This record gives sequence, structure tokens and C-alpha cells, in this order.
Amino acid sequence: AGLWRAKLSPRDRDFRGRTEGHEREIVEGDLAEIGSCDAVLADFTTPDEGTAMECWYAHAAGKPVVAYTGGTPPHPWTVYVADSLCAGLEDAVEALRG
Repeated sequence: AGLWRAKLSPRDRDFRGRTEGHEREIVEGDLAEIGSCDAVLADFTTPDEGTAMECWYAHAAGKPVVAYTGGTPPHPWTVYVADSLCAGLEDAVEALRG
């Protein structure tokens, strides 16, 4: 804990409003980034298919997943894949630091 190889954000490769025709690039890029990370910090404040799939992939790869919900009730799948579930972002960051 405490050592991180990289800080990545899905916004680094921003395809909002132009995903059509870039599906393979988006998914393969997401999978590569997850593969290069030590852990995943996931925003589950609103439902999102992409975040759910990314967390499942990280969970299946044995990577820690920390999810924050903003206080919204978590979906059962979120509870299942998250090693730590937090209402707030600050608590989630602290959970990553372990």
C-alpha cells in the first residue's frame, strides 16, 4: 500500500459525444489501463455500464476495487466487486491508502 505505478483517468482518453466507431479503441484502452494499475477507484454515484464492466474486469484480475457511491444505495454487483465501499470520495481515497 502507498505505492502507485500510475494515476489514470478515463477522461485522459475522452470520447464523450463521439464513441460511435471507436468502441474497440475505447474498450481495449480501458482494459490496458486497468491492467497497468494497482487498484481501481470507481465513481458509482450514478449508474454507468462502463464503470460496472471496468470494475468487474479489475475484480476478475484480482485488483482491489474501491467504490464510492455519494450516498446512493449500491447495486448488489457493486457490493460484490468492491473490496471497499464508501459513501464519499475522501473515504474512498483513504481506503486506497489502506
